[in-house]
Amino acid sequence: MAEISKFRDLDTRMAERRHAGVKVRDLTRPDRGRTDFEKPFLSPLGWLIAVILNIALVLIIALGAVLVPPLMTCREQSARGFFAGDTFQACAGRGISARFQDLDGRIRKLVLRSGQ
Repeated sequence: MAEISKFRDLDTRMAERRHAGVKVRDLTRPDRGRTDFEKPFLSPLGWLIAVILNIALVLIIALGAVLVPPLMTCREQSARGFFAGDTFQACAGRGISARFQDLDGRIRKLVLRSGQ
């Protein structure tokens, strides 16, 4: 009879897994046999710092995607010349406002699941 089809109780299976070596990690004692390299965070609040850094990175990229294109468009327009009474600040304000409204509309569509 094949080895896998033999009946084994739970204690026997767990004992085999504990002695399996490096392939299976022993979760009964989390710090046993662990090196400093395997620990994900150096301090207990390391996860919080990682979450804050990830949120900051996403916000920086999102703000860059919203702010940079209107500023570059207004910069190109300033090289050609603005219309009478128009300034770089007014042009940038209109462009950024339009991008934020577009972003707000897209987020609302995702949240409300409209347009599907």
